[in-house]
Amino acid sequence: MSEKLRDRVAIITGARGDLGQAIARHFMAEGAKVCLVDLHAPETEDTNDMMALSCDVTDPEAVEATVAATVKRFGRLDIVVNNAAAEARTGKICDLPVDAWLHTLNVNLNGAYFVSRAALPHLRETKGVILNIASQLGHVTAKGHAAYSASKAGLLSLTRTLALDHASEGIRAVSLSPGAVMTDRLIRRAGSEEQVLADHGPRHPIGRIGTPDEIGAMAAFLVSDDAAFITGSDLLADGGYTLK
Repeated sequence: MSEKLRDRVAIITGARGDLGQAIARHFMAEGAKVCLVDLHAPETEDTNDMMALSCDVTDPEAVEATVAATVKRFGRLDIVVNNAAAEARTGKICDLPVDAWLHTLNVNLNGAYFVSRAALPHLRETKGVILNIASQLGHVTAKGHAAYSASKAGLLSLTRTLALDHASEGIRAVSLSPGAVMTDRLIRRAGSEEQVLADHGPRHPIGRIGTPDEIGAMAAFLVSDDAAFITGSDLLADGGYTLK
């Protein structure tokens, strides 16, 4: 690796999941120090370059404490990755319980707001980057996905506003919208990898679904200086799903 993120410090939420783990691997391979954040702290040993913290991203006080702990440990903050996402329940709006709607919006959208809000004072000092992990379903939708699609569309809009509001401070905000990716969550819902491929592969013109490592590599690019002229934009990594 080229170590394009040498000595930069990143907070990654939703770090227990496959995407969070892949993003962390690619960041560390490029030289970053990372704080892995999830509702239940990822099971890993603290090292000079990595720490793990439990945090409910829907709790603004807990988020503030997590950001403060990261800065205290590593001395700075350069990158925030808002990757935490609720496993949304599906159903038409009238069939979707109110608490399910609120939970999805709270984790996916409000959580990104709370983390970004707590991080911005530190990102001003380092001219840092906020990366929001959105979804192809923020651009289009699917039957029964009102809560998830609305939360991810909101995340795209939040990204654009963050970019516009903070460009003069040297802060970038970008988003990454994966299509279907072979994660444990998707496998669990489908029942097997084979069923995931059968259900989702044909929906993507490229003929397959994505891998966590592909998303991790794209995330590392977006927060690096190679993407220094990109802000407010979304990178669709959807195998052509939204072309249809």
